[in-house]
Amino acid sequence: MVTGAILAGGKSRRMGVNKAFLRLGNRTLIEHIIHRIQPIADEILIITNTPDEYNHLGIETKVDIIPNTGTLGGIHSALTNATNDAVVCVGCDIPFIDTNLLQYLISVLGEHQAVIPYTCNEKGQITLQTLCAVYSKRCLPIIEKMLNDAEYRVHALKSHANINLIIPETWKKIDPDGYSFLNINTPADFEVAQTIFDSLYHF
Repeated sequence: MVTGAILAGGKSRRMGVNKAFLRLGNRTLIEHIIHRIQPIADEILIITNTPDEYNHLGIETKVDIIPNTGTLGGIHSALTNATNDAVVCVGCDIPFIDTNLLQYLISVLGEHQAVIPYTCNEKGQITLQTLCAVYSKRCLPIIEKMLNDAEYRVHALKSHANINLIIPETWKKIDPDGYSFLNINTPADFEVAQTIFDSLYHF
C-alpha cells in the first residue's frame, strides 16, 4: 500500500502564475502528475497551503503542519497525513515523471527510511531528486528533529537517515533521458517542457 503526495506549496515566483495549472496538451501539470501516480498509489494527497485552489481536482488536500519550512515541511506533512507507511513524494511541476521509475523506487524501499535518486552534472556535482522519491514513516522522527533544529535543507536528510540512493546508471535503465526530474520553475523551463511534450506525443 502506497500513498502518493504531490507537493504544491511553492510560491511560483519565477513563473508569475501557479505553475501547477499550466497546461501541456489537454492536461495541466498537476493533472499529468495525478495521471502518472494513480497506477501506483492507493491514496493521493495534495500538500498545499492554498487548498481551495485545488478543490476542483477532487483530491484530498493537506496544509503544512509546520508552516514556512519549505520542501522538508511538505514532506513532513505528507508523511504525517498518509495512511500508508510508504509515501511517494513528487513536486507539482514535474509532468514527465515516469510511473515505472516510481514503481521501482517503491520496490527497493525495504528497511530503508527513504529511496532517493540523484543526478550528476558535467562537473560531477550531485543533486538529490528529493521530490521524485519514496519516504517511509520511519523518517518522521528524523524530519521532526531537523525541523525543530531549524534545519530546513531537505538534502541534509542524507546525513541523518538511512537512504537508498539510486545512482544514474540504475534509473537511466528506466528513464534514459531523466525527464522524471525535469521541473518547471520559469517560462523558459515551460518552453522546454512544451518541446519535449510535442516530441513525445506529436501534438
